[in-house]
Amino acid sequence: MKKQEIPKREKVYFRKRWVARRFAVFLLALLAVNHFMQMGFLLPIQGIRQVEERQGAPHGAVLDRLWTPEIHRTHLVYLTTSEKAVTIADTYLTIYGWTGGFGWSLDCTTGAPLYAGEMTMYRDEQAGTVCCYYGRVDDPAIETVTVSVRGEIYDETTQTARWEEAARLTAEPENFLEWKGHRHFLLSHIITDWPYDSSRHAWAIGYDAAGNVVTEFEIQEGTHSYFG
Repeated sequence: MKKQEIPKREKVYFRKRWVARRFAVFLLALLAVNHFMQMGFLLPIQGIRQVEERQGAPHGAVLDRLWTPEIHRTHLVYLTTSEKAVTIADTYLTIYGWTGGFGWSLDCTTGAPLYAGEMTMYRDEQAGTVCCYYGRVDDPAIETVTVSVRGEIYDETTQTARWEEAARLTAEPENFLEWKGHRHFLLSHIITDWPYDSSRHAWAIGYDAAGNVVTEFEIQEGTHSYFG
């Protein structure tokens, strides 16, 4: 009896399936190795958890997420919170999987009426600088939060310097991100031109319902990173 031959088309199909299986096994093995070596993760939130751990912050509830393609096509910024801290962190996809980038955790246990921090990220002049401002409102009298971004101008004639507002970002009551009775905010903008003599400075201002200033301070905490 003549042996039945497998059609050429079926041979190609079986070979493709074999290659696909081998590739899937290789990919899973690579992800497993990367996971155990902390090089890359399967999910973006795992990269964020890595940043939280570096900051010594607990794994927080996710409040918001921003896609910032100006930095990287897959670049994501997360805002997470717990009872005692608010953390901003970023992650992006590489050939090894999702990688945790930079971050900063705000300690919210000092009894301040308003907590605020910043994250700035820069890649090149054309894309500009991505600036994120975040925080938590603990004083019930505060109805809105404004971040005033300022630059210093030096007057050669009078030989004096003055601050000028370059951008103003505001979180209204409907913009707050609430979690277990706490109000949080995340504001962002992109700076493509900076014609000032000083570096960028930002102030956080909390207003009551009548528009009176409850608290105002320069933001001192945060992280600044460059992606080459």
